[in-house]
Amino acid sequence: MVCVRDRMTAPAVTVKVDTSSGDIMKLFASGAFSALPVLDDEGRLAGVVSTTDVVRKVVASSEGSSARASDLMTSPAIVAKPGEPLDDAAWRLVAARAHRLVVVDGDEPIGVLSIRDVLGGLLHRAAPQPIRTIMSRPVETVEVGDSIAKAIHCLAYAGVHGLVVLDGARPVGVFTHAEALAARHLPPLLLEDPVEEVMSYETICFDGATPIDRVAASAATMNVRRVLVVEDKQLAGIVSDVDVVDALSRSGTDV
Repeated sequence: MVCVRDRMTAPAVTVKVDTSSGDIMKLFASGAFSALPVLDDEGRLAGVVSTTDVVRKVVASSEGSSARASDLMTSPAIVAKPGEPLDDAAWRLVAARAHRLVVVDGDEPIGVLSIRDVLGGLLHRAAPQPIRTIMSRPVETVEVGDSIAKAIHCLAYAGVHGLVVLDGARPVGVFTHAEALAARHLPPLLLEDPVEEVMSYETICFDGATPIDRVAASAATMNVRRVLVVEDKQLAGIVSDVDVVDALSRSGTDV
């Protein structure tokens, strides 16, 4: 049986409740983290601060660098024990539509289990049904000519982790939290530049008939959070890593 400890990332990199938003954004800028456990003054887990929290509460609002981790974090954190089955942790993540949980030994965070970690542990599962059966639609989008400022605002309040950038009906890129955090350094005037200037071109598109397990293998290999579903050369839907883990978790058959 695969356990949480077999797939988690350890040790856990943490911040304190009084860590500034500026220091948190520096950690996120490294690209190594998208969420960090937050500890209280006694070293106990108080919550989790993610790029979602920072984009919504700092980049797209007026709180700015005065905000602290305690102002930004989501609490309580979703947790797991190192010895529990990976499938149990997967179900907890899917139920919460979350992208990571904190692995604790007592009150001490010892690691983080991300949805990508879980995905890597489920790639032996067969899921031959077409990807269109689990895609979400409509998709939150912006046009290539829309401003960076508009993209940041849409991303902050759409409740998603990334926007698909369209050129007409054709998907040409994505605008995620990483691009939004990088854009905070731009002078206000440049925030009116088109989003295509800062978007990521790293997208994966699949036909709606592609089997889920094939999509899972490609997403894990390329380390992407979302794949686009295209039919008749037009964007038909989007599938997140949470959707893929959900489908693989429901399958009891090995490839």
